[in-house]
Amino acid sequence: MDFDTTRDRGGSRRGSGSVPNLVTGEAGHPSPEDEAFRIPAGSRKAALVHLALEAWRAGLLDPRALGEVRGREVDQAGLQRALYRSSMGEIEHTLGPVVRGRRLVVEGRLAGTGRTALERLGVEVEELRLDDEKRYIDMTPAIFVFAAIAMAVRYISLGLDDQDLYILAGIFFALMYGLRPFFFKMQRPRDQ
Repeated sequence: MDFDTTRDRGGSRRGSGSVPNLVTGEAGHPSPEDEAFRIPAGSRKAALVHLALEAWRAGLLDPRALGEVRGREVDQAGLQRALYRSSMGEIEHTLGPVVRGRRLVVEGRLAGTGRTALERLGVEVEELRLDDEKRYIDMTPAIFVFAAIAMAVRYISLGLDDQDLYILAGIFFALMYGLRPFFFKMQRPRDQ
């Protein structure tokens, strides 16, 4: 019995992520036209790396096209290391012709630069939102409005020669400035 997962009997290269078809003996991945690529959410580089790994598993990407591989045979872990060592431009150049016009399902939410990079490659991106995903309302504009009102009241109180109002507006502005780090922390999700 041959337990080697890197080569089949003919000596041709087979990705470690493919499963042999029991009927034909060939790598059994559905064709990319039938099924969309699925990747987890992440940064721009992580999205490109996961997309390249999915294209490699589908048999569309030759790892030797990357400069970091240097023409040798690699398994999935070696390809992933080579992709992370490669530049963004090299990954995009290698992936562009392979994934153009294909559908990509992202399990979560991509960062803006990641989505832009994938769309620039010609990939149709679909993001799956989680049911229990936390959504936040950005209160930054309201905080800026209150700070602007406090500053305006200070200047108006100078024109009206009202010292009490000037001091109260200054205290309110100083309080908002002192609470600035806490406003930033309130926008982050809490670890549970």
